[in-house]
Amino acid sequence: MNLGKGERIKKKATLEELAALVGGQVEGDRLLEITGIASLEEAGEGEISFLAELKQWPRLEKTKASAAIVPLSVPSFPKPLIRTSNPYLAYAKVQTFFTHQPYSPRGIDSRAYIGQNVRIGRDVSIYPFVYVGDGSQIGDRVILHPGVYLGESTQVGEETILYPYVVVMERCLIGRRVIIHAGTVIGSDGFGFAPEGDRYVKIPQVGIVQVGDDVEIGANCAVDRAAMGKTWIKRGVKTDNLIQIGHNVTIGEDTVIVAQVGIAGSTEVGNRVALGGQVGVIGHIKIGDGAMVGAQSGVAQDVAPGQVISGTPAFSHREWLRTQAVMPKLPEMKRALAALEKRIKALEEKTSPK
Repeated sequence: MNLGKGERIKKKATLEELAALVGGQVEGDRLLEITGIASLEEAGEGEISFLAELKQWPRLEKTKASAAIVPLSVPSFPKPLIRTSNPYLAYAKVQTFFTHQPYSPRGIDSRAYIGQNVRIGRDVSIYPFVYVGDGSQIGDRVILHPGVYLGESTQVGEETILYPYVVVMERCLIGRRVIIHAGTVIGSDGFGFAPEGDRYVKIPQVGIVQVGDDVEIGANCAVDRAAMGKTWIKRGVKTDNLIQIGHNVTIGEDTVIVAQVGIAGSTEVGNRVALGGQVGVIGHIKIGDGAMVGAQSGVAQDVAPGQVISGTPAFSHREWLRTQAVMPKLPEMKRALAALEKRIKALEEKTSPK
């Protein structure tokens, strides 16, 4: 099929085919044809929707969708269903099925700047006003959107997408199937200064940033190059927007970092860690595999593997919840304590020898 610019291939599938895609169980018309997916409120005839939690049941009862993806525990329902143990994951897979379009390479635009001794793979799309520095390497099927800057001797792995105005500074390494969103800077100088009297002397930042395969980095993030060696974002890491990762930080595999997190230099974050929004992490500490840090927490010491912490300074999440439950009662407790002290003082005055 030949598509003009802006045209998209419309897809359809039976409920049985979608259930096979997500590993679910069909309840109802297995051959029902589905042409798209939408929210419970917006879905219409021919579309499928999804219910992530049982408490959303009233929304399911009102939907005009022809079918729904639901948890295994949902009661019987008059419309066809796909039951699955993880409706949210099933939604992601079905949404990908309906929205994914075949890749059609655009080639290298004449308005892009390509330096000397650059190696470019097959089927790339390099848009206008891209800058590729001398000695860089670009893999097969890479997409560089307008305004992307690649410094000298950078490497970008196959099937990676860099959105508009992404900057990758000299010698930094980007893996395969990486997605970096608009405005992010990879390889800016680390924040390193040595005091000399009342002034500060800049410490040259001569290391690099290495980004592993299958990483996704949000918009307007900054990942600083190492002072020496490398700042390392390992395979499968996913970050939100507006995140600062300092020099010589290591982020372990499949870690998730939510918006506005700041990680100071030389910190080591383990595999499968989750950092909530606006978490601050000081430098030179370790966060163990599988740890979770609640939003707006301040992490000032090592975190054991699997530990769940919250607060500033951060401590056990359960204890933090108990502390938060007490906080609104503090004014009342203060008044009660003052009254108790007054009564004790009066009793002491009565009983004390004259």
